[in-house]
Amino acid sequence: IEEMLEEGEEEDDEDIYWSREGLLQVRNAIFLLLKNFLRLLTKFSLEEKPQCLQNCVQVFVEMTSFEPVLHEFDFSAATDVNKAEYVPELACYGLYLLCSPLHGTQDKTLQCVFHRLLYVILMVESSEDSMHEVLPITPAVTSARNQAMKFISYLLDELKEAIYPTLRILLQHICAQVPDKADYRTYAAQALATLLDKLPCAEFASFIAWLYKFSLYEVPSRVFALDAALALLELPERNPGSSLSLEHQRFLKHKFLVQVMVAGRCSDIAPVVRSKALSSLDCCLEMKSAAISESI
Repeated sequence: IEEMLEEGEEEDDEDIYWSREGLLQVRNAIFLLLKNFLRLLTKFSLEEKPQCLQNCVQVFVEMTSFEPVLHEFDFSAATDVNKAEYVPELACYGLYLLCSPLHGTQDKTLQCVFHRLLYVILMVESSEDSMHEVLPITPAVTSARNQAMKFISYLLDELKEAIYPTLRILLQHICAQVPDKADYRTYAAQALATLLDKLPCAEFASFIAWLYKFSLYEVPSRVFALDAALALLELPERNPGSSLSLEHQRFLKHKFLVQVMVAGRCSDIAPVVRSKALSSLDCCLEMKSAAISESI
């Protein structure tokens, strides 16, 4: 009997190869199942089943990178599941449905969704451990990241003020948890700038004030703040108007980003920060914006 069990274990360890047709059948079955499940989510509430809702969020986020998306799809509340072509498209719509009041308190659901999407944006593995391994920067990984950004941008356009507090938390976690690797910092800084660009001046200035304080701490924070400053300098300079205090108006100016957040780090005690600041200042010199040129 022991010999038979050992043989069975050896057989279980053997690699199983799927044919192209077999994989396609599995994919189509998942696609159909997901369609039917989304129809249920439009009618049946998960408000009394928070654990089930969290599980759905986790699965939907994982499905945003289920398969390559050959053609960019436009996501909206009016998405017709019958016209969907990709599993990630259905997954995004599923996340949108979960954020509706039908399934409970919107703030809590948004926090759960953004918590999961954070790792997609940072391009790291989602795990319960405090250390998240980086994912290789492949087309599939960047595609999932881009879809996550589009989804959050859509929610911003639709929910506006209601989403600002939760978005601020997401942006802070992007800054705090970005992997300390150049390419990942660049992608994270671009994500930060893209989402901040959609905020009104008051919220934008408030976050830049926080980012400046964040840049005063550990070396990784100071280095990422430089990447963030460069990404923000790519945005048009804002006209604050008279609605903001003078203290907050300065955070909208390219002058603050260049002189305080970039040039101010050129004398940093840490060599890696000084080097990064000097190269960042060189990038500023190459930018063609008049506001940046006047700030140097």
